Amino acid sequence: MSRRYYFAYGSNMDEKQMDFRCPNAELVGRARLPGWKFRINTRGVATVVPDEESTVHGVLWIIGESDEETLDYYEGVSSGFYVKRTETVYREDGDAVEALLYVASDDGPGSPRPGYLERIVAAARRHGLPRHYIEELQGWSKAGT
Repeated sequence: MSRRYYFAYGSNMDEKQMDFRCPNAELVGRARLPGWKFRINTRGVATVVPDEESTVHGVLWIIGESDEETLDYYEGVSSGFYVKRTETVYREDGDAVEALLYVASDDGPGSPRPGYLERIVAAARRHGLPRHYIEELQGWSKAGT
């Protein structure tokens, strides 16, 4: 069974959600994706957009094929809501690894769905993501930051 890294920057940072969706996933720890910026899109969900000045912080998981199929379903890959990409992310120890991430096809700025951003911020806090980044996430509670 093939396994790979998966970089979560939205609601899949939440361990309970990932345990339900991908029970075989292994939490690796914090990671960062330079050259991208976090955004809530017009559908009210998280995505990332290219931005050379920014860095997205998140959580790195190791997932198997069945976990990836489940994530594809929840992220709406077959419906075109998200596309899969492989990007270089940096683990806490500074090592660069290639990781799967999901990028929304809709990248226009919007407002978060009720309760959605709160889950992301709570997970970011639990994982000890940088304070300035958590403040950036919280800024999305106001539409279209």
